[in-house]
Parts: sequence; C-alpha cells; structure tokens
Amino acid sequence: MKKIVEIIKKNKEYDVQFNDQLITVEPEIFLKYHLKLQLEIDQKTFNALCHDNAFTYFNKLGIAKLKRMLTVHEMQEYLFSKGASEAIVKQLIHHYIEKKYLDDFAYARLYTQLKQTSEGPAMISNKLHEKGISREIIEGFTKRIDEQSILKEQLPKKMASIKNKSKKQMIQTLKGFYLRKGFSLEAVDQVIKKSLSAYSEDEIALIKKNYAKLYRKYSTKIDEKELKYFLIQKLYAKGFKIEDIKKVIV
Repeated sequence: MKKIVEIIKKNKEYDVQFNDQLITVEPEIFLKYHLKLQLEIDQKTFNALCHDNAFTYFNKLGIAKLKRMLTVHEMQEYLFSKGASEAIVKQLIHHYIEKKYLDDFAYARLYTQLKQTSEGPAMISNKLHEKGISREIIEGFTKRIDEQSILKEQLPKKMASIKNKSKKQMIQTLKGFYLRKGFSLEAVDQVIKKSLSAYSEDEIALIKKNYAKLYRKYSTKIDEKELKYFLIQKLYAKGFKIEDIKKVIV
C-alpha cells in the first residue's frame, strides 16, 4: 500500500509525498483521486494515478505546442524531448489525430500552397519529408505544382535584376538560382529559352567595360606578348563569344 504522508501546495500543482516516493501531481489528477493526508491506495491505483498524471502533464505541453501547426513526427519528437514515455506519446498522438489537432495531409496541403511560389517541388518534398510526412502524401501535392506557370511569372523579374553579365552568365545564374530552389532542370530550361528575348544587355559594351577593368588589373603583371591571349581567355570564361571579344581586342 502507498500512504500519503505530506502534501505541499505549489503554484499550479501539488508535491505529494508518499511513504516511499515523492511525485508532483497535476491539480486535475489531485481532485480526481481525492488525494489527502494519510490516504492509502493500492499499487494498481497508484500506477493508474501516475499514468493519468503523466498524460495530463504532457498533454498540457502538447496543446501549448500546437499553437502552431505541427506534423505527427514533430509532435512525437517534441514529447520525447520533454521526457514522455513511448506509451504516453502513442496515446497523445492518437488523441491529437482523433481530434484533428494533428493532420499530416492538411499540413502538407497548406505548406505546398504557401511555399510553391518560393520553393520548387524538390525543395518542398525534402522539407516535408524531414518533417516526417510520407512520400505518398507529399507527391500527391507536389506533382500538381505548375512549375512553368510559376517560373514564367517570376523569371523575367529575376532576369531584369541581373546586371552586367553576359547572356551565358545570366543563364547560368538563373539556372543555379532556381535549381537551388528545387525547381526541375527541364522546367527551368524551357522557361529560360522562352524568356531570353527579355535580355537587354549590350554585350559589346559589356566586353569593353570588362576588358578595361581586366587590362588595368593585369597590364603591369603580365608580359605584353601574353596579355592579349590572357585577356581573351578571361573574357571567354565570363561567357562572352570569341567573335565578339575579337571585335573589342584587336
């Protein structure tokens, strides 16, 4: 038998000292089990009290965490990090899913809707997978994303922001940017090809500008005989066409 020998009322809970163990009891559980000094309870009742107490404590933590939307995996990890047992976590997760507090399908749908213009399907897929959502659910939403439509709207604006680069450099910059964002190479390539008419840089003027800068930097460091070839290679590496470079470096 367990016997209560001391009760200390704290701010929001009670420290209940049994003859062989001290536990902190949630107020709801304190009232449910009618705890009082000198009360004796058997082991089965004590075990039930401890389970109900743990469930109530961790449920309060879980509900507070649900002020923002979480996936099942995120809630599991959070509860485990707070010290909840596997049995309590399993019970709480089941409870939250039943109450629709946790819904991976709804989470994936909302995340995709909010992020599809700033993150490509691959990035969305990876981030949702990291949050523990199944590939089946993820693919159900990412396959519906119209990449070309999104890129057609965004890419010309991004292109206009890229200044003082050759067409080749500009294309590489655009590809790198959108591939890192998780858009597919096929979609990016197709939209870039259709948007190239918006490229408005005067490449000859750009070559002259870059040539003048490179000449100032290297003219005193490289022999005159080698300088011309060196500068041609530098400009070519920047994506300018050889025939255009030779129009500037004669």
